Amino acid sequence: MNPKRSANRRYKKDLILEKAIEVFAKKGSQQTTISDIAKAAKIAQGTIYVYFNSKEALLNECMQEIIGPVLQSIIDATKDIPDTMDRLFEFFIQHIRLVEEKPYIARFLTIEARQNEDFYESFPNYNPLRCYLDFVESITEQAISEKRIRAIDSKAFAILLVGAMDFAMSEWLIQENKMDIADVAKSVREILKFGINE
Repeated sequence: MNPKRSANRRYKKDLILEKAIEVFAKKGSQQTTISDIAKAAKIAQGTIYVYFNSKEALLNECMQEIIGPVLQSIIDATKDIPDTMDRLFEFFIQHIRLVEEKPYIARFLTIEARQNEDFYESFPNYNPLRCYLDFVESITEQAISEKRIRAIDSKAFAILLVGAMDFAMSEWLIQENKMDIADVAKSVREILKFGINE
């Protein structure tokens, strides 16, 4: 295939994926049609079928090609920070940037699995927040081994932190008067740093 044609095909496929995520996030995958996605991408409906043979195949590729790499990029952005607790805070900040810069991805992460009862049955190996949980648990265990923090249940702590992030993201998405999630992150950092005892 000639390079120009190949680049054009890649561009069109990426466009379809990006617009599909936006529409899935807004309407939910169950209510979304191929026609809705075609309208959002300003292309013919038949063009989508050149790249994807069904809405389910398109949804699956959205998760694999867009959601997965975006989440991994948040984790990768912290890798050069030597202090484990600073890494955790930067992880939280990077997640906030995702919510603010790409709210459609945040909305998809927050809403899709809750709205679609068949979501995990259709995609049993997909849990968008699992990599977050694994990352926080790993960093927590590292902080314990370095005696940066006291010995705690790293799995429970990961659930606590990622759960707080998920809830803050949900609240930000549904509120008309947006709360300042950067302020929430700073408060979480203070709690992580100093605990809750007087």
